[in-house]
Amino acid sequence: MRGLGAQFTRVRINGLEAVSTTGGADSSDGANRSRAFDFNTFASELFSNLTVHKTSSADLDEGSLGATVDLNTGRPLDMAEDFTFAANAQLGYNDASEEVDPRTSFLIAGKNDAGTLGWLATYSQSTRNTLEQGFSSVRWTTKEEIANCSACADQAELATLNEGFFPRIPRYGKFTHEQERQGFTGTLQWQPTDRTEILVDYLTSRFDATRDEEYVSVSLKDGGNYPEFDVTDYALSADGKTITSMTVDNYDLRVEHRYDELETKFDQFSIRASHDFTDRLRGDVLWGASESNFSNPMQTTAIVDAIDVQNEFTYNATTAKGSIDFADFDTSNPANFDFVELRHRPNTVDNSFDTVALNLEFDLNDRMSLKGGISSKSFEFDVEENRAGPKFSGISATSLQGRSTSMNGITWFSPDVGSTLSTYAADVAGSMAPRAQDIRNVREEDSGVYVQLSWSEIAGLPLRGNFGVRHVTTEVESTGLTDLNGDLVQVVVDNEYTDTLPSLNLAMDVREDMVMRFSVADVMARPALGDLTPGGEISQFTGDVEYGNPNLDPFRARAYDLSYEWYFSDDAVFAAAYFYKDVETFIRKQTFENQPWSATGFDTSVLRDEGTFDENSDWSISRNFNGDGGEISGFELQYQQLFFDNYGLILNYTYVDSEMNHGTEEEPNYGPLNNQSKNSYNATVYYENEDFSARLSYAARDDYNTRPQGQGRDGNDVEYTEGTSNIDFVASYHLNDNWKVSFEGINLTDEPNRQMLDSAGRISVDHTYGRQYYIGTQYKF
Repeated sequence: MRGLGAQFTRVRINGLEAVSTTGGADSSDGANRSRAFDFNTFASELFSNLTVHKTSSADLDEGSLGATVDLNTGRPLDMAEDFTFAANAQLGYNDASEEVDPRTSFLIAGKNDAGTLGWLATYSQSTRNTLEQGFSSVRWTTKEEIANCSACADQAELATLNEGFFPRIPRYGKFTHEQERQGFTGTLQWQPTDRTEILVDYLTSRFDATRDEEYVSVSLKDGGNYPEFDVTDYALSADGKTITSMTVDNYDLRVEHRYDELETKFDQFSIRASHDFTDRLRGDVLWGASESNFSNPMQTTAIVDAIDVQNEFTYNATTAKGSIDFADFDTSNPANFDFVELRHRPNTVDNSFDTVALNLEFDLNDRMSLKGGISSKSFEFDVEENRAGPKFSGISATSLQGRSTSMNGITWFSPDVGSTLSTYAADVAGSMAPRAQDIRNVREEDSGVYVQLSWSEIAGLPLRGNFGVRHVTTEVESTGLTDLNGDLVQVVVDNEYTDTLPSLNLAMDVREDMVMRFSVADVMARPALGDLTPGGEISQFTGDVEYGNPNLDPFRARAYDLSYEWYFSDDAVFAAAYFYKDVETFIRKQTFENQPWSATGFDTSVLRDEGTFDENSDWSISRNFNGDGGEISGFELQYQQLFFDNYGLILNYTYVDSEMNHGTEEEPNYGPLNNQSKNSYNATVYYENEDFSARLSYAARDDYNTRPQGQGRDGNDVEYTEGTSNIDFVASYHLNDNWKVSFEGINLTDEPNRQMLDSAGRISVDHTYGRQYYIGTQYKF
C-alpha cells in the first residue's frame, strides 16, 4: 500500500486486529511467520464490505505505516427483507492443472417484524487444484571456478569464462497444489431500543492443503561437483558477464520430491455493545478474541542422485526464458539413481489476539464533539520447527516406490515421499532435532488511550475534520533458543517502549461537488516477529554473538497526505492525491565490533564460566538494529465515469518513489524499499443494465526489489521480481428475479512469476500458474 508491503498494513476483522498463516513454497518465502495477514485463509463471500484507511486518526488503532484494512461481515438488520436466502454454486477450471473444482456458498438471514432482533449466517466451501511449473536457478554465482573446459582453446579463454555468472542449480520444478477451504460466519444483532445495539459475531475458517514439489536438477555450485564437470560448449552474453548457455558432462544429477500437508484453523469471537446515554453522550465497548493455528506436520523431501553422469547436460537461460536438456540420459529409470537423503521438517505457527476497547463521545455543540477511549490488546506468537535429515549411501532408487513426472519434454523418476518416510522412520526419528532459530515466542501487551476533537465546520466555513492524540505503551517478552558454546539454552528478554501519536485530518468543501483534504499524523509499526528473537549463537571461545534483537524499537514515521476530489457528475469522480512519509527509523542487520556485553541486551547470567570471553570482554555482535530511515513520496490519480447510462470506465494510477538507507550512518546504502513498484496501474471497462453486466479489468505494476539495492547474494548487485500485467473478465445475467448465471476468467494472459537477479537480468524463478475460469449460478429468495 503506497510502497509499503504487507508487514506494514494492519488488517482488522469486525474491528479486531488479526493475523492468519498459511504455508507456501520456498520460492514464495514459505510459511507466513510475520505480522502480515494471509488472505488465502478466507473466502471473499464471507464478508459484506471492505474499507481501506490510508490516513490515520487518533481513534484508529496504531500499528500501521501503510494502511489499515477493515473486513466486515454482514448485518441482519441491514437486510431489506425479513427473511433472505441466497446460494451460489460455481465450477472452476484451470488450464494448467486441467482440473475441475467446485465452489459453493450460501447466506441466510432473518429478523423479527419489529426490526429489532436479527440473525445471519454465511457458509462457503471450495476446492482448488493448481499446477505451478517452470525453470529456476537457485541464484547465479561466479564464486566457483570452473576447472575443466574442453571447449576452451587455452587457459586465457577459461579465465574469461570464469568471469561469467552461471546458475548454481539449473532445474525444472513442478508444483501440484490441492486446496480445500471452508468458512462460516454467524451474527446476532439486537436493538432493544433506538438507543442501544448489541452485536455478537463469530467467524471460523479451515484451510487444508497438500502440495507436491518435484524437481530435476544439476548442481554446478560449490557442494555439487563443480571442480569435476567438463564444459563442452557455452555461450556468453555480449558483455561477457553471464554464461547464458552451457553444456557439461561428468555432472551430478539430482531429483527431489517434497510433499507438504498444511492446515490452518482460524477462529474469532466478538461482542460489541453501543448505547446513547443522552442525545449528546454515547459510547461503545468491544471485546473479542481470535486465534490462528497453522500446522505443517508433513514437510518431507526424498532425494535421489545420479553421480558423475557421463552424458551431456545443457542449460539455456536468457533474460526471457530458461530450459534444461539431458540429451539421451534416461532420467525416468530409477536404476540410474541412488537414494541419498530424506528431509523431514514439521513446523507450526500459532497467533492469538485478545482485545478490549471502550469509547465515549460527547457533543459539545451542534458542530463539535469530543471523543476518547482506552484499549488493551494481548498478542502471542509461537513458532516451532524441528528438522531431521538422515543421509544414505549404497541404496538403489529401485528399492523406492515412485512415479514418473513430466515437464517440457523431460520425464523423470520421482520417489514416493509417504512410503519412503514410512520405511526409514527410525532414521528420521534418530536425527530429529529442534531448529534453534525457529523455536521462538513473542508476547505483547499493548495499552492505548486517546482523545480526539471533531468538528463539522469552523466559523461558518465548510471545513470539517478532527485533531487527536493517541498514546500507546507496548510491553514485549521475546523467547528463543541460543546456541551457547555448543549447547542450546533458552533466553527470555523483556522490552518496553511508548509512542505518542498526534494526528490532524481536514476536509474542505470547496463547492458542492469538490473536496480538498489534508492529513498529517505520526505513525508506528511494530518490528517484524522474526527480528525480535533472542535466539541465535553465543561463543565464549571466539567472542561472537549473533541473534535477532528483542530490544528493537518500532518503525516510526510522520505521514502527510493532500488530496483533491471532484464529483463532476452522477456516478463520476476525478481524484488526485499526494503523499509523503518521513520514516524516522528502519530496521536492518549489521555486525558491530568491539562491543561491551551490555550492548547485547542480555543479562550476564546467560554466560557460563568457560571460554576466554565474559561480561568484561569486547564482543563482535551481529544483530538487527534501528537504523536511519528515509523518505517515501508519490501521488495517486483516480478517474471514474458512467457513459450513456450503461457503459463505465474506472482508471487508477499510483506513482511511488522511496529512498531508504539500507546501510548505516557511517556507511550508507540508499535505495528503494523492498517490494515497492514505482508505477502501478488499474483499468476497468464495464457495461451494466438491469439484467446483464460485464467487466474487463487490467492491472499492472513495475519491477520491485526483493532485497536491498546492492545487497544481492553471490555477487549479484540486486534481486528483484519482474512487473506483472494481469487481465480478468467477469460477466453475469439475471434469468429472472431469483436466478443469475455468471462467467469469470482470471489471469487470462497466464502471467508468469519471474524472480530475477542482477541488473543483467538473470533468471532465478520463471513459473506459470495457468488461467482460471469459473461458471456459476446464483439463487436468491
